[in-house]
Amino acid sequence: MTQPTQTIEGLNRENATAGGNVLSAGLDYEGQRDLEMRARGARAAAILWMVGVIRRAIAAIRSHYRLRAAEDQLRRMSDRELADLGLCRADISYAVRQTVHGVAPHFDAAAVGRFAAANQNLRDAA
Repeated sequence: MTQPTQTIEGLNRENATAGGNVLSAGLDYEGQRDLEMRARGARAAAILWMVGVIRRAIAAIRSHYRLRAAEDQLRRMSDRELADLGLCRADISYAVRQTVHGVAPHFDAAAVGRFAAANQNLRDAA
């Protein structure tokens, strides 16, 4: 015959009287110590991972606000001041974000492999 399965309450009661927990009930002292050290290491790794995620999120938010401040500063300039810089109003976001990978446009095959400023028309120059 099969034996009845124990309930969780029964296991908890047995471990409370024995002074152990369910996971380490069959382990000796060295096994329990090894298990606890691995658990601590896993918790530390999870905490470090979360700290990294939070730091990257904060850095991304700061970077976003710095880029917006630079764009706002250029938008406050007059059209003549922008023309002195070689920009028009449509090029402001590209001019600020052109160093960010994947944002600056490539106009033709001559620009592949390097970034070109948004206000350069490479087709007319060729």
